[in-house]
Amino acid sequence: MDYKKIMKKSSKGFTLIEMIAAMVLAAILVPGISSILGGTLMNIALTNISVLSNMEADHAQRKFMKHINGVTSFSSDVGDQAADKLTFTSYLGDVEYQYVIDDASRTIKYSRGGGDAGILLQNVVGDTTIDSDTYTSKFVFKDINGSDLGGTPTASEIHAVEFTFYLLRGESFYSYTTYAAVDKNHLDL
Repeated sequence: MDYKKIMKKSSKGFTLIEMIAAMVLAAILVPGISSILGGTLMNIALTNISVLSNMEADHAQRKFMKHINGVTSFSSDVGDQAADKLTFTSYLGDVEYQYVIDDASRTIKYSRGGGDAGILLQNVVGDTTIDSDTYTSKFVFKDINGSDLGGTPTASEIHAVEFTFYLLRGESFYSYTTYAAVDKNHLDL
């Protein structure tokens, strides 16, 4: 009986074919994975911008509603009621509020009691045309029937205010509208 000596072959490293196969596989997978990762990160960033924009707009709308719900009278001074300006007096402490949409600084400002105007929102789009549609942040005054009063109405004609504004965040454009009807009981207090 012959005994053959069995030798164990020790392998160190890769063969040329294994190396080429690994490189081809990596060349196919890496761009796909990086594309998926880049798209996911972009979606996360756009979602965060949208959420922050909605939070800022919600804050501005809530503050506007809180103030306008307490209105006893609108200012009768000429020019205090315009598409970019709203002035009224609240029944809480008989304080005068003024909201101004400032196209030059692209902000919405408000003041209380004749004090300095503070910035309520930034990057507010004024008169802007996108794809042949014009967008204008503005106050629209409504009569008792909900019809637009147009121009600069008198204080006694105003029974509701529609507040529309557009925000530009990054390359995204967001639209918000708030409608506040004045409670007749507040006017009679």
